[in-house]
Amino acid sequence: MRLAPRLGWLCVVAACGTDSIDLTGIYRVESAVGSETCEGDAAIEFAPFVRFTEQELFGQPFYAYDGCTDDAATECSSIGGLLGGFFEPIDDGWLGRSSFSSGGGGGTCSLGVTRQTALLKGATLTIEATSHQDDVDGLSIDDCSPEEAERREDEMPCTGHQLVVATKI
Repeated sequence: MRLAPRLGWLCVVAACGTDSIDLTGIYRVESAVGSETCEGDAAIEFAPFVRFTEQELFGQPFYAYDGCTDDAATECSSIGGLLGGFFEPIDDGWLGRSSFSSGGGGGTCSLGVTRQTALLKGATLTIEATSHQDDVDGLSIDDCSPEEAERREDEMPCTGHQLVVATKI
């Protein structure tokens, strides 16, 4: 399987500066909904608190987040790890995305993309993630690539959606 997480180099391409949104902090989760089809979101189980920390990879900043059981963030576990990080500053927040491919060469090629945003407006944080995946027959090994997954992203079936709203404490 080939993975193409758009990591630190995105910051270089996007010309990261000191004026990007600082997500660092602990947030109380107000609502969490999701679905496996991107339609008909319903309440999902989610940590009652999330903690965002700024980290660095190859000299480029990114944000990772943990799900926590309390507002002091004494008991937390990673949500998404490095591949679930937010690497690219955008208006009002940060973007994270990853893509993968597996197979090809005349057989079935599995392609997938996950895109997530963490947007902070005032004290309200909105985390949204959407995944698309598809199995495609007939792609060559070279064409069965993470870049092809990204190109086809909106054409592929949605395989997951999650929307979390939280308040900074």
